[in-house]
Amino acid sequence: MKAIQDAVTAYLQKATGVRTVADRTRVAGEYPLLAVAVREDGTVLVDGGRQAEHTYRVTVTAASDRNRDENTALLSSLAPCLLRGVPMETAGGSRTLHPLDVKTEGEELTFSLELCVPVPPEESTGEEATETMGTLHLGV
Repeated sequence: MKAIQDAVTAYLQKATGVRTVADRTRVAGEYPLLAVAVREDGTVLVDGGRQAEHTYRVTVTAASDRNRDENTALLSSLAPCLLRGVPMETAGGSRTLHPLDVKTEGEELTFSLELCVPVPPEESTGEEATETMGTLHLGV
């Protein structure tokens, strides 16, 4: 989840030139400012249980100035940047995350991201695997 927050934060700062931080980071007196928060919305097994699809909900809040007069305009300007996709570097290489359901609601811009990752295999010995396969296929 932290990797997604870091990727969205870095991308928005690069794409807009507006200072962007992880949510709950204290930054005094810098305007305009964007804050990114991420929470996991759910996980579903796919591909016969070999992969897990994680859904994340991303919330971006803005502080355009001390009075927060132009927050909605600042947030609305982010949508075209997000529709291009958010690049993310991982240990296995780079990938592009595609925001879904981008909405500006009040003083927040929200969207969801889906990330599919392989499920690590269980640690087992060869004998246990043979017994499991025999039970599954031979009814032993």
